[in-house]
Amino acid sequence: MRLMNRTTIIAGVVLAIVAGGIYLSLTGLPYKRSQIASEVREYLIDTRSYPATNIQEIRGIYSFKSGEYEAEVRFTDEPGGVNYTYAKAEGAFRLVGASSLYGNHMDETFY
Repeated sequence: MRLMNRTTIIAGVVLAIVAGGIYLSLTGLPYKRSQIASEVREYLIDTRSYPATNIQEIRGIYSFKSGEYEAEVRFTDEPGGVNYTYAKAEGAFRLVGASSLYGNHMDETFY
């Protein structure tokens, strides 16, 4: 009976570690998602001169396909809730995606 409890506990711990590893490999590390969101906020406010009040939400995301961290931005003055995706490429932030090409915040860094 005692061996059964010990085996169950060990199996549970191993299963939790494996499940946590799979979760992190799919969603990325939380502190890196937070870090990229903060860096994009600074970029938009300091470099692109957007007022902080125009930024509704910035959410750090992890792209499982590319293995890169990106930030998804939503602006308050955007009709229809267009999302913009920014990523760091060659040391500089670039707009790498938008849910609509007719948004108010398309810029020259988009490729």
